[in-house]
Amino acid sequence: MPERLILCGGAKWAGGSSALRLSTSGQSQNIVLELEDIGKKMVKRVPDLLADLIEIATYVYCADRATTRGGLAQRAMGAEWRRSFHFIIPARNPEHWNHSSVLDPLRAALSFLSDDDYKFEFESATNPVALQDYLKFGEGGVVPFSGGLDSLSGAIEELSTRGKRIALVSHRSSSKIFDHQKRLVAELKRRFPKKVMHVPVLVTRQEILRAKEYTQRSRSFLYATLACVVARLLGNNHIRFFENGVMSINLPISTQLVGARDTRTTHPLVLNHFRNFFSAAIGETIEVDNPFIWKTKRDVVRSIINRGCGELIKQAVSCTRVHQMSRDHTHCGCCSQCIDRRFAILATNAAEHDPVEKYKVELLTGQRDKAEDQTMAESYVRTALELRELGDVAFFSRFGGETARVLPCFRPLNADVVGRRVFDLHQRHAQVIWDVLNAAVKGHSAELINRSLPTSSLLRMTVSPRGAPALAPISEANPLDTWLDEVEIEAEGEASSGIPDAPLPREPAPTASNVRKRGGRPRKLQRVKEAMERDLREGRQSALSLRTMLEKNLAQTYGVSRDTARKARNAVLSEFVENSIRDK
Repeated sequence: MPERLILCGGAKWAGGSSALRLSTSGQSQNIVLELEDIGKKMVKRVPDLLADLIEIATYVYCADRATTRGGLAQRAMGAEWRRSFHFIIPARNPEHWNHSSVLDPLRAALSFLSDDDYKFEFESATNPVALQDYLKFGEGGVVPFSGGLDSLSGAIEELSTRGKRIALVSHRSSSKIFDHQKRLVAELKRRFPKKVMHVPVLVTRQEILRAKEYTQRSRSFLYATLACVVARLLGNNHIRFFENGVMSINLPISTQLVGARDTRTTHPLVLNHFRNFFSAAIGETIEVDNPFIWKTKRDVVRSIINRGCGELIKQAVSCTRVHQMSRDHTHCGCCSQCIDRRFAILATNAAEHDPVEKYKVELLTGQRDKAEDQTMAESYVRTALELRELGDVAFFSRFGGETARVLPCFRPLNADVVGRRVFDLHQRHAQVIWDVLNAAVKGHSAELINRSLPTSSLLRMTVSPRGAPALAPISEANPLDTWLDEVEIEAEGEASSGIPDAPLPREPAPTASNVRKRGGRPRKLQRVKEAMERDLREGRQSALSLRTMLEKNLAQTYGVSRDTARKARNAVLSEFVENSIRDK
């Protein structure tokens, strides 16, 4: 993609290329930046470099929003996905920011976070905005606070176990989200008097600056920068993100979430990059960590409930599709965050704290009208069930690339210990999905046998072989996917293209000696069915593991063609569901 020039704060450019101009003040202002609820006494100690840091993060975030990745092309991570930015930014101390010891960590952090290329030039600011002009006054470790379950749980843990005051730093990206954040903060202040300071930061574009991109991969850099500045104003060098390890480590739990298309907000390598950049920029060691790195989403929900704050769950918003949010439906029920949240809620028996009516699409039985939503749900569950069946060798064979990325991020732990923790984390996550589905099959057995559930519902797609709709293609294999298991890539290609598993061998022309007797093939099919049924009875297979086994592996396991294996599986699973109904 051609390099995009970003001229910030009145920066001049003699070149002829068109540029995106961004400004936080003056007649050309097209960005609103306000920091609220920070005490006056802090402002007197604010060094210029913190004001520079806030502006840099703001410009990066707004340029990200204003520069498209190519629209629908981004779904396949095509040529337009990776963008190239060239920022020219007036700074109060340009020599500091232009130094390679600061510039290199900045580019490394942003490049990994958003999967884009960055070039920065800092020039001397002629009339810099005083930081006081960005501040609205009030008084007060530091926790980035999105208002989702993970950050809520983290805030409750900090207040409950450490007993210290905390500053919750929020980005006011949407009035819908901000209303929920304010209600949560008000409740936290009531429960923990004089311990909570809220710093809601307004960074938004004005109407003249159109939003063309909604992935917002640079948003966490803005979040982390604001948290860093607030931490320094409070005399603190420690920032604590809170996000469950499955989402943070970012294995491809769904085939729709590959590489930078999924969030890298708190990926261990991102936090390492933040740590290196902020330490270089500030000139002091800045610690950035994620205490929830070895927790699943169920662990997060359980922590909230165990600390007596379960009723706050309904105010926390996890959905990524904020534009679809309404008073009746605060969650779409289809995005990966909604799916992850609802599985955790059900696994923790916390449904009373998370009203199902707030989900536009119910997790297990709701109809998913869009093909991409069907694929997201089916792929999420299938991958989790496959994870449950993987031993450690198979796990690292499939996810070795992503696991290797995080190994150096947890020193002094050695690689074996970290690898084992990554494996254990995802095994526990997979067990959560299994447990919820297992209970759902029993609870909805009548609907399954009657086929009264929508064919696009998650439960029908997972359990009923004939219920699953055709999956929407997400992307073709590309260099970013090369570390994926070859079998999985092949399976995804078959599912998205609709091509039959494999052509059956061509039979020779019939003769008197080679004509197959009628009934021969049905006997082979019957033998495979009996073998599958025996495996189910004796515990070598389960209905869900049989349902999710790749057809290539299924055919090899039972020594028949894919066509025969598929027909046998469909018949066995249908009978299995019927028998489970009768046994109830």
